[in-house]
Amino acid sequence: MDIILDKVKRLPHDPGVYIMKDKDENIIYVGKAKDLKKRVSQYFLRKQEHIKVRNMVENVRDFDFYVVNDEVEALALENNLIKKHQPFYNILLKDSKTYAYIKINLKEDFPRFEISRRLNKNDKYFGPYMAGVSAKEVLSILDYAFQLRKCKLPLAENKKPIKPCLFKEMHMCSAPCAKLISKKDYNLEVNEAIKFLKGDTKHVEEILNEKMRIASENENYETALILRDRLKMLEKLKSKVITSLGSLVDYDVFSLNTSGEYSAMCVLNIRGGKLQGVQTFDILNFLDTNEAYTQFIMQYYGTHPLNVDEIIMPDIKTDEIELFLKDKAGKKIVVTKPKIDSVKFKLLDMAEKNAHMHIEKNLERTIKQVNASKGAVRQLKADLNLSREPKRIECYDISHTYGTYTVASMVVVQNGEKAPKMYRKFKIETVDFIDDFASMREVLTRRMEELKKGVDISFSSMPDLIIIDGGKGQLSVAVDVLGKYGYPNDLISLAKREEEVFKPHESRPYILKKGGYSLRLVQLARDEAHRFAITFNRSLRAKGMYRGGLESISGVGPVTRRALLSNFKSIDNIRKASLEELSSVKGISKKTAENIFKHFNKN
Repeated sequence: MDIILDKVKRLPHDPGVYIMKDKDENIIYVGKAKDLKKRVSQYFLRKQEHIKVRNMVENVRDFDFYVVNDEVEALALENNLIKKHQPFYNILLKDSKTYAYIKINLKEDFPRFEISRRLNKNDKYFGPYMAGVSAKEVLSILDYAFQLRKCKLPLAENKKPIKPCLFKEMHMCSAPCAKLISKKDYNLEVNEAIKFLKGDTKHVEEILNEKMRIASENENYETALILRDRLKMLEKLKSKVITSLGSLVDYDVFSLNTSGEYSAMCVLNIRGGKLQGVQTFDILNFLDTNEAYTQFIMQYYGTHPLNVDEIIMPDIKTDEIELFLKDKAGKKIVVTKPKIDSVKFKLLDMAEKNAHMHIEKNLERTIKQVNASKGAVRQLKADLNLSREPKRIECYDISHTYGTYTVASMVVVQNGEKAPKMYRKFKIETVDFIDDFASMREVLTRRMEELKKGVDISFSSMPDLIIIDGGKGQLSVAVDVLGKYGYPNDLISLAKREEEVFKPHESRPYILKKGGYSLRLVQLARDEAHRFAITFNRSLRAKGMYRGGLESISGVGPVTRRALLSNFKSIDNIRKASLEELSSVKGISKKTAENIFKHFNKN
């Protein structure tokens, strides 16, 4: 504690971010401050009344800090560090179901609407769609109401016209590809579609009813039935209107409910005056309610579009939230703390009740999951005599098809639970035959090189434990590679047949108790790595992606590929090699060298 107090005395009165560490140097909390000295001093020079803060402080053995220019930079850095390190006492927004949006890129000459679950800053989004409203069905309503293109053909006004497709015959596309509509007229249709997605359903309802009438009169009953179904979906959309709002407003409503140790945050998505979605998230740890809202909202809008003009929240301090929202949106976003008995207060109350019901319904399951995860991490440390609790575990596996399409996977288990956003996959570049040892050498080398770069969030964190899927041979390769990089933490391998765990420089394997937390945790990591690698391998095979194209070159078989890769080390070097350099490789004829050279120098 004396060391910590001495560091506190030397802290500057500048804005910044501080990082609390435990006895194993694990990062357990990240915070921001307008004044670093004042904020950090409060933890150690004042008695903590809040039990969570007291528990955190008791676990702190050291801290680091970064000075920044202002509060906005502090917010951004804090958010990035929380995402990178996932500290135990910060809000951790777990991977949740990714809801569908309908997006459009208005910068295209002839924009098209499509479904997306990923965000791109160049696109405009509508949604999310959930709670009985399907994004696919909403998009289908657009298809029948407006003649907007479905294809991904690159179109521009100066492009030559082409023959229109079947959608034109079905009156579901105006065929801009064939120059049958001007850009101005096409954009009028786009604007009408946007009005509908924002909540104005009247015009679309009229169009669909008229088309259904015409289809019935022409005895085109199949189309008439489809249009009837679309009108039913339209009624479902209309039924979700909150009439008392009185206008086509777009709100996000946030409310936190807590039972003490376990909490939940509910988010209501109001779009065009309609309740379009209800999302509820488990929250396991937070030190302060203001920080809980701030950190949650920052993480939430990292994966959801900020396409509202107003956010509704309880009466808490929102200065930092407003700063973040303005910086994120490039404009002021109104943060409303509604008055009692107002319509907005009723929305906030609805969110709070949903959060409360979520806790009551899921509390027992959540407690079991958390206790199992914490217990597994602690138990694995004890069972394998590890140097620290493995809060971040990385597991590696190799997959190939008879020596081709060789890939590797890296999966991450954080605090005893899967962290899919941290998973990474590799195409093996230096091995073109069956050699799992060489493939493992490559992937671990590449992983440690990425660690030095510190660009990718997943690669920039040092794991507490690395698991290699394999026996002693694979482990020896890992020891050799990681030793060259000075990897300081634990390393094990898991043999598949008997589930034997091997540690470096120990001849006898560890046998973990069947059905125990430790074995389940190791198996979770191994099975995920195996699944992820096989899935990637199959996807490459399905696409017919021959790595580097070597297999398709006349005269190049397994022996020749092995010789080429042994000499040039990578596909890229083979691609750059001159005809003379290729001919000089032992075992490669002049004709084969010419075939290789022509393959990579077609232009």
